[in-house]
Amino acid sequence: MKDKIAIVVQRYGLEINGGAEFHARLLAEKLSANHHLEVITTCAIEYEFWNNHYPEGTETINNITVRRFKTLKKDLNKFNRLSKFARNLYKYGNQKLSFLNFPYLLLKRFKYKKKNFNFNTWLEVQGPYSTDLIEFIKAKKDDYRAFIFFTYLYHPTNIGIKEVAEKSILIPTAHDEPQFYLDGYRQLFSSPKFIMYNTETEKDLVEKVYPQTKDINSEIAGIGFDDYDNTVGELPQYLSPKKYFVYIGRIVEDKGCVMMIEYFNDFKKKHSDVEDLKLVLVGKNSLDEKLLQGEDIILTGFVDDQLKNTLLKNACALIMPSFYESLSLVTLEAMFSEIPVIVNRNCEVLYAHVEKSDTGKSFKNSSEFSEALHFYLNNKDLLTEGTKAKNYVLKNYSWNAVINKYDSVIKSL
Repeated sequence: MKDKIAIVVQRYGLEINGGAEFHARLLAEKLSANHHLEVITTCAIEYEFWNNHYPEGTETINNITVRRFKTLKKDLNKFNRLSKFARNLYKYGNQKLSFLNFPYLLLKRFKYKKKNFNFNTWLEVQGPYSTDLIEFIKAKKDDYRAFIFFTYLYHPTNIGIKEVAEKSILIPTAHDEPQFYLDGYRQLFSSPKFIMYNTETEKDLVEKVYPQTKDINSEIAGIGFDDYDNTVGELPQYLSPKKYFVYIGRIVEDKGCVMMIEYFNDFKKKHSDVEDLKLVLVGKNSLDEKLLQGEDIILTGFVDDQLKNTLLKNACALIMPSFYESLSLVTLEAMFSEIPVIVNRNCEVLYAHVEKSDTGKSFKNSSEFSEALHFYLNNKDLLTEGTKAKNYVLKNYSWNAVINKYDSVIKSL
């Protein structure tokens, strides 16, 4: 008889292309070959308001039982106030003292540490907040051999893991972001029976900030790409035969999208010989429309896998400007498809992919960004680089190795 395993994740669905959520779906479908796998999630489809989109109850997606629970309405004003507070805690708590800033910085640290920051309130107003989801875990925890929790940031992981600590596996998908340093997460990183990291860089970050995790058994798994379907179709008429660079993911400022657009526009102004060059943005847009005005920026919205692969395959390169990543599936997808990647060097995870594979380009400023664009617009002989990139992904991200790690951990619980 197969063990019953639960994956707890904030959102789940075929239409959801967030990195952690897509990772959760891939892992669920792979683990279901050896285990009775169920997903415990919310009715939300988007992460800004967490409004209930899917019906409450149980449904089946690709042969996986998905249990959905309603979220409570998000208090956006309260969330914005607490987010600002969290950023200030990080800002003033991590600055180094110097002769010039000593009185000012000391005052700011005292001010923000003295104020009461209720971490549980932060989790609730950040969302998704579902009391029904937590009650289900409490009531049914004995029915499952193991609980796999995705993403350190959210309420379902932080509260749910307390109920099932001895049979829990945490996949933190941790980023070096202000929220990560909130003291309240210290309890979460003391709770799991096992931690499964995406990369060595993520593991180093977590253990540096939360040293207690060094005493928790852990492994580096990531995901597999050896069966990745990169089937392509016809390039949309509005792009053929134009040259373009592509970004795929959430179109938000935190992902470096505003910076990328500014750098791209600056490149176009200074290079009159690339008049037809476009920047294609694939995914849901949350930026001000004014930033996206002009013929050089093309928004596609959410697309299916085949069109995504087609847009990747015909691009000069994928641009990944994000400051915060724990793995970056789309970067690995591009590398697997032998498409060059241009990444933000300030993101250690992205830069590690480029360095370890000895492929791609990185940038820290507009000048280096322009150099990378110029290189891939003019360099036609990229066969060797493409082969090296694909081999890097196949060597480091195989499903057989990933699933064996999870099976071994589940058996040990």
